[in-house]
Amino acid sequence: MKWFTNLQVKYKALSLKSNLNEGLGNLEKGKKMYLSNQIQAALDYLDHAINLGLDTGAYEIRANCFQKLDYHSKAIDDYDKAIEINPFEFSHYYSRAVSKKAIFDIPGQIEDLHNAIYYYKKHSIEENSLLKTFENDLLTAKTYIESLKQNINES
Repeated sequence: MKWFTNLQVKYKALSLKSNLNEGLGNLEKGKKMYLSNQIQAALDYLDHAINLGLDTGAYEIRANCFQKLDYHSKAIDDYDKAIEINPFEFSHYYSRAVSKKAIFDIPGQIEDLHNAIYYYKKHSIEENSLLKTFENDLLTAKTYIESLKQNINES
């Protein structure tokens, strides 16, 4: 009976390796399709990669695809998963803020911009134009909320 157990273990190891190789292939094809602006094809490959368990990087690229198609709720869901995998990556927060702005979730956008700035500063030695972009977007969102409050008070 031990030979049967050993055979099962070897089969599972081969199956996992095969899934990993197939997942990596799908991820690479998905990246190429995304970069060549073939968004629907990219989504198909990225879906396969994620279904095979290769989620590192796939959620971020798939979220970018959803953003390009203006499927911002789906993009937010995928950025949530990318943040779960790597909560210290500032670009995930910034990209999610872009989608939150598109669906008028201004408080969520502001929170994500704060997180993007925090993690960017934590991992960067020098400030550059990217940080200024984050800060300008944050200021714009806050100004928008203030103008809404003023319009409500004047009504």
